[in-house]
Amino acid sequence: MESLKESYITSVYRVIDHIERHYDEPLSLESLAVIAGFSKYHFHRIFKSIVGETVAEYIRRVRMQSTPLKLKTRAPITQIALDSGYETNASFSKAFKKHFGMTPKAFAQRVRRKKGARMLTPHYVTIDPVNVLYVRKTGNYYESTASAWNVLVSYAEKHQLFGKVADRYGIAYDNPDNTEENQLRYDACFSLKDNVPLQPEGEVCEKRIEGGAYARFLHKGSYETLDKTYTQIGDWMVESGVKLRNQPVFQKYLDLDPRGVKPDALQTEIYVPIE
Repeated sequence: MESLKESYITSVYRVIDHIERHYDEPLSLESLAVIAGFSKYHFHRIFKSIVGETVAEYIRRVRMQSTPLKLKTRAPITQIALDSGYETNASFSKAFKKHFGMTPKAFAQRVRRKKGARMLTPHYVTIDPVNVLYVRKTGNYYESTASAWNVLVSYAEKHQLFGKVADRYGIAYDNPDNTEENQLRYDACFSLKDNVPLQPEGEVCEKRIEGGAYARFLHKGSYETLDKTYTQIGDWMVESGVKLRNQPVFQKYLDLDPRGVKPDALQTEIYVPIE
């Protein structure tokens, strides 16, 4: 029974990864069921049991989470509404206000008022795609981050991977200011050195961090103060005029083992995908 449950989790996480990569494209229940390897008649029940939301609810939430970024980059509200799966501006505005506490117009006006804010300066880099093993946890970021890394570290111990890890990454998908705490998504990830195969197992799944052009920012200090750097990065998005890709921002932790590093000395690179 346990191996069957692990198989279900792996299949559903494969679908989640696909949704988060292609949320701005048409996503049908039938096509997602094929990716999961389930009958469409059972897939939606298995998905809800594992994720806690229906497929449609999850897709809509992922799409809605991308809308503030698009508003910051001056995308037309009508186009954002269509991209988010809404047929009219009115239905989109109602959903946006329920989710973020203000209308899209009010949000855009607030962004414009921040014009001229002092900005961080990024380095523009191009990276290759990276295949990683990862663990997804949801909930309060402080708790879910620790929980995800505990699972991944236990996996590394079991498979004797210490010394074989190349880099550590984190992907925090949601803004805690406008997302229910129990829905905050975090992926703890690590890549392995050349010629060491990735071996997914149970909660530990495999995915790819996309390559391409990125704006790279350096955060120095405790992980608990990352939110301040992200606020400044948001100001940069408003001011820079750089076009952003529909890929998640990710973190690269430069300290492979943070336990031996003082919090003020920790270093984290933040990669913002750009065109």
